[in-house]
Amino acid sequence: MIRLLVDFLEFVLNAFYRKRLYARFYVLETVARVPYFAFLLVLHFYESLGWWRKSDWLKVHFAESWNELHHLLIAESLVCINWH
Repeated sequence: MIRLLVDFLEFVLNAFYRKRLYARFYVLETVARVPYFAFLLVLHFYESLGWWRKSDWLKVHFAESWNELHHLLIAESLVCINWH
Protein backbone atom coordinates (compact mmCIF):
# COMPACT_ATOMS: atom_id res chain seq x y z
CA MET A 1 0.00 0.00 0.00
CA ILE A 2 2.79 2.42 0.92
CA ARG A 3 4.67 1.57 -2.29
CA LEU A 4 1.54 2.38 -4.30
CA LEU A 5 1.21 5.73 -2.54
CA VAL A 6 4.88 6.56 -3.15
CA ASP A 7 4.62 5.57 -6.83
CA PHE A 8 1.53 7.76 -7.21
CA LEU A 9 3.25 10.72 -5.55
CA GLU A 10 6.29 10.24 -7.78
CA PHE A 11 4.06 10.19 -10.88
CA VAL A 12 2.26 13.38 -9.82
CA LEU A 13 5.54 15.16 -9.05
CA ASN A 14 7.04 14.13 -12.37
CA ALA A 15 3.93 15.32 -14.20
CA PHE A 16 3.62 18.72 -12.52
CA TYR A 17 7.17 19.64 -11.50
CA ARG A 18 9.32 18.15 -14.25
CA LYS A 19 11.54 21.18 -14.84
CA ARG A 20 10.82 23.13 -11.65
CA LEU A 21 13.30 21.53 -9.28
CA TYR A 22 12.87 23.95 -6.37
CA ALA A 23 9.10 23.62 -6.42
CA ARG A 24 9.45 19.84 -6.52
CA PHE A 25 11.86 19.92 -3.58
CA TYR A 26 9.46 22.14 -1.61
CA VAL A 27 6.55 19.74 -2.19
CA LEU A 28 8.67 16.72 -1.21
CA GLU A 29 9.83 18.38 2.00
CA THR A 30 6.27 19.39 2.87
CA VAL A 31 5.07 15.82 2.38
CA ALA A 32 8.03 14.50 4.38
CA ARG A 33 6.98 16.56 7.41
CA VAL A 34 3.52 14.99 7.66
CA PRO A 35 4.52 11.71 9.40
CA TYR A 36 6.60 13.57 11.99
CA PHE A 37 3.75 15.89 12.89
CA ALA A 38 1.24 13.03 12.97
CA PHE A 39 3.39 10.95 15.32
CA LEU A 40 4.08 13.97 17.51
CA LEU A 41 0.33 14.61 17.72
CA VAL A 42 -0.29 11.03 18.88
CA LEU A 43 2.48 11.27 21.48
CA HIS A 44 1.01 14.52 22.84
CA PHE A 45 -2.44 12.93 22.93
CA TYR A 46 -1.15 9.93 24.88
CA GLU A 47 0.69 12.20 27.30
CA SER A 48 -2.41 14.32 27.81
CA LEU A 49 -4.36 11.23 28.82
CA GLY A 50 -1.57 10.13 31.14
CA TRP A 51 -0.90 6.95 29.18
CA TRP A 52 2.66 7.78 28.29
CA ARG A 53 5.40 9.65 30.09
CA LYS A 54 8.38 9.39 27.75
CA SER A 55 9.27 13.00 27.04
CA ASP A 56 12.51 11.97 25.33
CA TRP A 57 10.46 10.56 22.42
CA LEU A 58 8.64 13.87 22.09
CA LYS A 59 11.95 15.72 21.96
CA VAL A 60 13.38 13.39 19.30
CA HIS A 61 10.37 13.62 17.02
CA PHE A 62 10.08 17.36 17.49
CA ALA A 63 13.74 17.65 16.45
CA GLU A 64 13.05 15.59 13.33
CA SER A 65 10.09 17.76 12.34
CA TRP A 66 12.19 20.86 13.08
CA ASN A 67 14.82 19.47 10.70
CA GLU A 68 12.20 19.11 7.94
CA LEU A 69 11.07 22.68 8.58
CA HIS A 70 14.61 23.92 8.07
CA HIS A 71 14.85 22.01 4.80
CA LEU A 72 11.85 24.06 3.65
CA LEU A 73 13.43 27.30 4.83
CA ILE A 74 16.62 26.49 2.94
CA ALA A 75 14.61 25.72 -0.19
CA GLU A 76 12.76 29.03 0.13
CA SER A 77 16.01 30.94 0.50
CA LEU A 78 17.46 29.20 -2.57
CA VAL A 79 14.43 30.13 -4.63
CA CYS A 80 14.62 33.76 -3.48
CA ILE A 81 18.32 33.92 -4.35
CA ASN A 82 17.78 32.47 -7.81
CA TRP A 83 14.90 34.80 -8.64
CA HIS A 84 16.99 37.93 -8.12
